[in-house]
Amino acid sequence: MPAIPGKHVVYFALQPPPETAAQIVALLADRRSAFGLTAKPISPDRLHVPLNAVGDFKRPPGPVIEKAVEAAKPVVAPSVDVRFDRVGSWAVGGGPGPIVLWGDQGPVADLYSTIHRALVKPGMAPRREPEMTPHMLLMNDVARPPETEITPIAWTAVDFVLIYAIPTENRFEGVETFSLNG
Repeated sequence: MPAIPGKHVVYFALQPPPETAAQIVALLADRRSAFGLTAKPISPDRLHVPLNAVGDFKRPPGPVIEKAVEAAKPVVAPSVDVRFDRVGSWAVGGGPGPIVLWGDQGPVADLYSTIHRALVKPGMAPRREPEMTPHMLLMNDVARPPETEITPIAWTAVDFVLIYAIPTENRFEGVETFSLNG
């Protein structure tokens, strides 16, 4: 069977603790009918804030994962205060689009920059840092709820994780967890 382009995905992320994931699930359940949402939400154990992309691959990226782990080991950064105070659709075009949480995320962006610098050294990222907006995907839905302020959902991230996913097979696993200092 031929490999599917982009089938294997590797990236760094922050994951909320279980109690915060439960708070997010409750928020989504509360807003579901008001927003006209009909799709299945992402499982609480898969909720995450994507940080730095390592890449999309046609085949299992074993050596790339090992190289990413080695690049991230020396990352030194303080714990990160994650805070989301908005929910809404980021959809463009037709069809289902992302329903996300987001907010002002200076500390998350700082960690993203620190990891980016670590990935540049072994040639795993371009020298120029891509822009990013810290967010958390909740689901993909055809509904287009407007940006809505919410009671902030917050936690202090004490680690970040390297994730290996195969979306077409519904696989999602944390490969390695890296502690933040502080």
